[in-house]
Amino acid sequence: MSDYVSPLLQWLNANPEWSGLVTFIISASESVAIIGTIVPGSITMTAIGTLAGAGVIPLWGTLFWAILGAIVGDGISYWIGHYFKDRLRVVWPFKNNPGLLETGEVFVHKYGVMSVFIGRFVGPVRALVPVVAGMLGMKPLQFTIANVTSAIGWAPAYMLPGLLLGAASLELPPDIALHVILVLFLILLFIMLCLWLIYKLLQLISQQTDRMLDGMWNALKKSRYFHITTIILKHYDPEEHHGQLTLVFYFLLISALFVSLVAYVKVVGAQNIFINDAFFHLFRGIRKETLDHIMICITLLGQKQIILSIVVALFIWLLIIKRSRAAFHVLGTGIIAAGSIFMIKHLVKSPRPWGIFNSPDSFSMPSGHAVLSATIYLGIAFMIASPMPKKRRWLIYTPAIIITLLIGTSRVYLGAHWATDVFAAWLLSGALLILIILSYHRKREEKINLWGISIVSLLALSCSYFIYYHTHITQITKNYSRIDWPTSVISLDEWWQYNRASPIMRVSLFGFPSQFINIQWLGDLQEIKKTLTSSGWQTPPTRNWISTLHRISDIKSSQYLPMVSPQFLDRRPFLILSKYMNGGKNLLVLRLWESNIVIKETHSRLWVGTVGAVPRSYSWIFQKHRPPKQTYSISAVLPLQASIWQTKIVTQTLPVDDDKKTTHLQILLIRKK
Repeated sequence: MSDYVSPLLQWLNANPEWSGLVTFIISASESVAIIGTIVPGSITMTAIGTLAGAGVIPLWGTLFWAILGAIVGDGISYWIGHYFKDRLRVVWPFKNNPGLLETGEVFVHKYGVMSVFIGRFVGPVRALVPVVAGMLGMKPLQFTIANVTSAIGWAPAYMLPGLLLGAASLELPPDIALHVILVLFLILLFIMLCLWLIYKLLQLISQQTDRMLDGMWNALKKSRYFHITTIILKHYDPEEHHGQLTLVFYFLLISALFVSLVAYVKVVGAQNIFINDAFFHLFRGIRKETLDHIMICITLLGQKQIILSIVVALFIWLLIIKRSRAAFHVLGTGIIAAGSIFMIKHLVKSPRPWGIFNSPDSFSMPSGHAVLSATIYLGIAFMIASPMPKKRRWLIYTPAIIITLLIGTSRVYLGAHWATDVFAAWLLSGALLILIILSYHRKREEKINLWGISIVSLLALSCSYFIYYHTHITQITKNYSRIDWPTSVISLDEWWQYNRASPIMRVSLFGFPSQFINIQWLGDLQEIKKTLTSSGWQTPPTRNWISTLHRISDIKSSQYLPMVSPQFLDRRPFLILSKYMNGGKNLLVLRLWESNIVIKETHSRLWVGTVGAVPRSYSWIFQKHRPPKQTYSISAVLPLQASIWQTKIVTQTLPVDDDKKTTHLQILLIRKK
């Protein structure tokens, strides 16, 4: 295959003005039935992507022609099938290989319109699906929408490895660039393998569960004492009765998980759970004004005044169109969800996390916003999607699930809830939804007008959201604003004698201790920076995608700063400087944070920080032998001007594990003379 690709690349390198036409022809021919099985489109598109990434040919123009070629190629195949229909079965090569069309027909029948989108990325059926879609009479508009959207995703996806390799070759040596791409490919392959295994495992569990519950349903029907269960759980469709039992099984499972989680939080305390602490520090550390406003806008979608207004609007509309049973199910969903929140909050009495200006007065577990949003939005999605074919229901459920996840995330981000509050809320709403669905399925309901329920829901949401936003946004923004850690005041002598209350650890992005603080500096930050730069420390270059690739996959990653800076008191460093040691072989990094300790005499805050060698990334797994860890004396890497600064090194003995082992930490104290 290289005999074909290599000369093409050489020719394009010499004649880049023809790149658009060549890309179009290859992309189109790769998508045409029969021809596509001969043309090595995947390899060639990756090779063209390499030239685009290296800047030899224009990037956006190449992507445009690749997308256009894919659209035209699939379009030609579709119209061939649309025009010739079943006559294709008696012409070459389908006459000699009838299994080709049969494979395509099975795929199209299974996935419908989505087969055009999915088939674009599935090698064995890529060139067959369009022609089969035309044969089977798929509507031109449906095919065109799927064709265009899939082509927009297909061209960049197939060219991405080449784009990365070409771009990396401009900044990295060829051997390193190839290593980077290989590692990224292996990481992606590993993730895909894990997702595939999880999917297959869940599919197997679902099949076995269905068989078990089907047999259990038949046993219950024959039982003298428990046949009443089949009457209570009946489905309007006799063939779906055991499906009700499946829902009961999941209800019991979800309820057990919910009760276990609530009991665990009640006994241990939400603030003492690792995952709560990790998310708490993570989100406090990444908070920004713009992101805060976005999260507040998202969290308002779960506000009870807004969601319950949707419930009331749907209830009234369903009564008007004489769908009283559906109306009372909607109303019951809202009442049960709100009542459950109130009851469980007062039973658990879990306190909310600290850290925002005005935390809500109610208890923390479960999150009311998360319960109401998951129950109501997914309940509405169920009513809209239930009459639809199963293969299209994801179009309704996916947006509802995304909104639900975003609202739950916003509650943790804003500091209004612990992560376990949101997890408990999702479990509770799942159990409530199953109960509502069990009740709703007992009788056949006529299809509810899709546009009607959608318009009523969106109008109610828009109006209530607009009113609530403009009347409460100022106060809500103030309530959710972040407050800093409390300060402590100590005297200068107390600090200089190294009071044990001084901070000796910093915390990572997720809240757990990860590195000892070994510098405490009292002085003006600009003067500190001037002193350090005069002794060889430099401001490191801005992180970019090249340094990110190095940190992910390069064995020389210790020559680049980590992608994410550590945090102290949930804040990023105020000052980051770097310095090469051992002739440029090792990189040291110094970070300073503003502490919560105020010196009484100067009324200034103490700066605390760390200095040490940049650690390697995870690429050490590719090495047979790891080099010894470099250690440096603090006084050696921080040569300070003796006429300005006074220094003192103190030693702190700290435990390192449960075996009563200890380590001796040297801490450099610096102050002005």
